[in-house]
Amino acid sequence: ETSMPKRTSKIESPSLGAASSTDPMVIAAVVLGITTVLIIAFGLGRKKTGAKFLNRQRQTLTLGERFQISPDTVRFRFYLPKSTPVLGLPVGKHIAIYAPPPKGKVTGQWNGREDVDLGAAEFSRKYTPTTTSDTVGYVDLVIKVYKGGIKEQFVDGGKMSQYMDNLKIGDNINLSGPLGMNEYLGPDPSMGVSKYKVGSKTLTCTKLGMMAGGTGITPMLQLIKAILNNPKDEVQISLLYANQTEDDILVRDMLEEQAQKHPTKLKLWYTLDQAPEGWQFSTGFITDAMIKEHLPPPDQDTLIVMCGPPPMIKYACEPNLLKLGYPKECQVKC
Repeated sequence: ETSMPKRTSKIESPSLGAASSTDPMVIAAVVLGITTVLIIAFGLGRKKTGAKFLNRQRQTLTLGERFQISPDTVRFRFYLPKSTPVLGLPVGKHIAIYAPPPKGKVTGQWNGREDVDLGAAEFSRKYTPTTTSDTVGYVDLVIKVYKGGIKEQFVDGGKMSQYMDNLKIGDNINLSGPLGMNEYLGPDPSMGVSKYKVGSKTLTCTKLGMMAGGTGITPMLQLIKAILNNPKDEVQISLLYANQTEDDILVRDMLEEQAQKHPTKLKLWYTLDQAPEGWQFSTGFITDAMIKEHLPPPDQDTLIVMCGPPPMIKYACEPNLLKLGYPKECQVKC
């Protein structure tokens, strides 16, 4: 992950001055002081871990910092209120951000197609933070900015990504959450498996295969962190991540850091449409051969999670999974 200045704080120990350490009054005062400090510290700690920001209502957050990860990718850091200093987003769910719709270069169109948001007061997009749900004080969103005019077929660019890119420090965003039908429930020691709730059904797994495309990696990163940060979760993860170019690989540093820390629990593989010379991973769309080589085989305790552009899911992921014998019941779409 991109290095950032670290914030540190320190509580100074009070001095007893010249008073004798054996003086009963001094001892009593010290004991009382230490007890008070411990009670306050313990109470504040409990408040921080329990006070969740998300409540399914519309709320606002303030942009506190932004980090330019690459020429077209930005990490936005929004500060959480002191009264609710943790986001409280269950693993597998997401948030929605709302903004006023911009106008396309051609009236009534956006990127050459009918503008479905024309005349609306606002539009929304779904995002998954790259910070964990219990990170204290802030929430990070990593967003690839699609600017208009860079590609011929995207003359207007990305609506929300450009809106976000125009935010300045101190600006607010409107959001709501948690949203979504899926939730990773974590390990169940009594059964020796982990549980994944999909709609009204609860599925189990010991092996988790992932296929992501483009910005669809952020829900996968959320899930990867939750599993690997829990020493009781023994699920084995295999990720197949597809992009157009090497520069399009989002959060690569975070993924590879996790793979290095947990080499026996996370297997990571990439494929690119346009691979550079010397590329050591796969090239082209996701195929049945890639799935067979890099994801766990079909099994009653194997789940495959997919997140990416609809054409990738419809034409590359689902048909090849069925071809290899993965039942539909084990396939989860973010």
